[in-house]
Amino acid sequence: MTTRADIEKGRLIYTEHLGWIDKGHAQGGDARALWAQLLSEPANPLLKDYFLVNYSQTMGGKYVGVNVRTGIRAQWKVKKGLSIETKRSIALSMMFYVSLKFEGLQSNALFSRVTDSGFSCEDLVSNLLGFYSVVLPRNYMALIRPKPKEYARKIWDYYGPVGRYKNNELKAIIFPDPERFPNNAYPYKKGLPSYLCSIKPFSSYENDLVINTIDASMILGLK
Repeated sequence: MTTRADIEKGRLIYTEHLGWIDKGHAQGGDARALWAQLLSEPANPLLKDYFLVNYSQTMGGKYVGVNVRTGIRAQWKVKKGLSIETKRSIALSMMFYVSLKFEGLQSNALFSRVTDSGFSCEDLVSNLLGFYSVVLPRNYMALIRPKPKEYARKIWDYYGPVGRYKNNELKAIIFPDPERFPNNAYPYKKGLPSYLCSIKPFSSYENDLVINTIDASMILGLK
C-alpha cells in the first residue's frame, strides 16, 4: 500500500504527463523477465515450433502474524521466429492481461481489508512505464517531467491517498494544481503521450502464434 512517506523516500513521484508514478513498479523487473524469454525463445523438448513463456506478478506482506506472498501467473506457447515488433506487441498484451488480474486480486474482499492498492491510480501506468523502459529503452523519466517533492506533497494533501482513486485503463489520471484551479480542481483521465503508445497490443490469436496454456491463476506462499 502506497503512503505519503513514499514521497519522501523517492518511490512515489508526481509527474506532469502521467500523474502519480510508483518508481518501484516502473523499474520493470517483471517485464525484464518476460522480455528475456521472448527474446531467447527457451528450448523445450516437448515443443517443436513453439516455446513457453511464463509471467507473474506478486506481492507480499504480513497478515495475522503470517508472512504471505501471493500473486498471479500465466503461461503461453509462442511461435518461434516472430519479428521483434510482434514480440513487443505480444509482451504488452501479456503484461496488461496479468496486471489486470493482479490488481483484481488485490481488490478482492480478503486483501482490500488491509490494502487500498487494487487498481490504485498509479499502478497500471507505472507498470506500462517499466515495460517500455525494458522493451523500447529511452529516458522516459525525463519525458514524463517529474515534479518536486513539495509539489507532490501538496497534491497528496489536497486530494488524499492515491489508493482512493481507481484506474483500470492504460490512461493517466491527472490532479490539477489546487492553487491554480481553486474552484475547479478535480482529477481527470487523459490519454497517454505518444511515446507510450507506439507498441500496439497483440490481436492475431486466431493465427495460433500465441496459445494460452495456463490461464491467469493465483499463486500463494506462506512463511
